[in-house]
Amino acid sequence: WIWLFLGALYGVLIRANFEIIPNAVRGPMSLAFLMGVPFVIGAISIYGLRDKSPSLKQMVSLPWIATALMMAGSAITLLEGSICIAIMSPLFLMVSSMGGLFMGLCLRLYKGKQQKFLSISFLPFALMWGEEFVALPDKNIEIVQSIVVQASPETIWQQIMTAKAIVPDELPVSIAHFIGVPKPLEGVNIQSNEKEIRYSKWEKGVNFKAKVTENRKYEFIKWHYFFDENSFPAGSMDDHVAIGGEYFDLNDTAFKLEPLNTKETKLIITAHYRVSSSVNFYAIPVSKILAGDFIKTILGLYKGRSEKAQLNQMALSYEHRIQNK
Repeated sequence: WIWLFLGALYGVLIRANFEIIPNAVRGPMSLAFLMGVPFVIGAISIYGLRDKSPSLKQMVSLPWIATALMMAGSAITLLEGSICIAIMSPLFLMVSSMGGLFMGLCLRLYKGKQQKFLSISFLPFALMWGEEFVALPDKNIEIVQSIVVQASPETIWQQIMTAKAIVPDELPVSIAHFIGVPKPLEGVNIQSNEKEIRYSKWEKGVNFKAKVTENRKYEFIKWHYFFDENSFPAGSMDDHVAIGGEYFDLNDTAFKLEPLNTKETKLIITAHYRVSSSVNFYAIPVSKILAGDFIKTILGLYKGRSEKAQLNQMALSYEHRIQNK
């Protein structure tokens, strides 16, 4: 247990140092931290069993305890927010097990002065120095989701153009919102100086705008996003996953309306975004899950609002006909 706590303490201290060390390349978003630190935590955890010949099960599972303690410590000390912790937990747990297996193998193969195995604690710093010469990879991704709405294109279009006073009950359950991503409150299009601008507001003071680049009324609309230093106020989202930042950027969104018959319309949302991280092999599939989940939430919002508006229109039309008779 002492070595489990030492592993967790090591992780918290390195996380704090990577925040302030001037030469820490990309800090906590570096390969040195995201891969090196959990690997060392796992190795330290198993080093504590050097006199007891750890089993394979212990090599894999015990590092998870130290990793969980490390993440809890990072949350308590406000080094990390809920979004980052939730996103990176699977990677940390997996890599910590790799570190545990590595240390367990070393302990079994070498029975001499095993204290030298603790030199692995310098691994993140070695990776940090080498990482300085490696550029971040950029990956542009397209996500397409659709839903069938029992409403006319005109009704759906109106809901897209003026999505005001959004309440939580209108939004389907979402993984992104569950881990702390702010929920949308409003999205409206305004014509100004021969330009059409989309203004969006989310919880926690998040606000941003987008320029409409293509508009075919009742058929298709596309806008390109712009984010600035005021788009995400302090505390609204973790800095490392903020949209429009160095590691993640939302480029554009398009809405397409395809009438299926007189009563149904297919609503298609296409989004393009960029992921740039030292662990793109992990970040890309995770981003696809979260982005797809978020778009499904937006589709659910517009489906619910449009079908309700369509029913209201039908009721008013029926009432009007009755009055005329």
